[in-house]
Amino acid sequence: MLDRKVFGRRVSPTVFALFVLAWGACSSSSRPADAPIPGQRIYGADTSEAAVRAFLDAAAADDYPEMWAVFGTAEGPAVEEFGIAETEARMVVLARLLRNNGYEMRVANLASYGPDRVRYEVRMEGTRKGSVVVPVLTVPDDRERWFVEQLDMGSLTSGSC
Repeated sequence: MLDRKVFGRRVSPTVFALFVLAWGACSSSSRPADAPIPGQRIYGADTSEAAVRAFLDAAAADDYPEMWAVFGTAEGPAVEEFGIAETEARMVVLARLLRNNGYEMRVANLASYGPDRVRYEVRMEGTRKGSVVVPVLTVPDDRERWFVEQLDMGSLTSGSC
């Protein structure tokens, strides 16, 4: 039980409660207004390259929450639009298609995608289709967090299985 003393003097429970509330309201926080709350999920990555690497590495580990944490659009993470069940179902399929023995990335921007998007060509070795190139498009949201927005899976899905 809390000791109901304020500045060394015993006070009524009501006065003590008001003091505690006033103390909390007057204290300043060193956390910026847009800083995440401890335990809150942070979506997106700091850079476009980090978003692609996080997505591919999470896919290799079948870590679907880490995949969807960096999968989205300029409006934010896809999981917030589609929900966990639908997003996870998509990540399961993508993770299976993206299985590989290693990858290399290179920036391959095309002007038609606009100034805010960064396009990569990811060369993957040891996929079910052998060595393939998968174009990946990234985009920042309004908080400058980067997301994998599109993957051109044609090289991994075309032809016979």
